[in-house]
Amino acid sequence: MDEVKIKFTESEVNSDNISGVLISEDAAESLVRCFLPDIVSFFESEQGRKEFEEWDKDWDKLKEIE
Repeated sequence: MDEVKIKFTESEVNSDNISGVLISEDAAESLVRCFLPDIVSFFESEQGRKEFEEWDKDWDKLKEIE
C-alpha cells in the first residue's frame, strides 16, 4: 500500500492550505483513476453540461469585474 503522510498541526493544515497533506504520486494517480471516469460521465450528461454552462457564465462575469 502507498504511504500517506499527514501533518496534524493546525498551523500546517487548515481549510485554506492543504499543503500539509502529502500523498505519494502513486496514491494521487490511483485517486485520479478512481474519480475521473465519474467526473467525465457527469460533464457529458445533460445536467453536467447545464452546470458547466452556468459556471462558465459566472466565470465570465468574474473576469469582467477584475
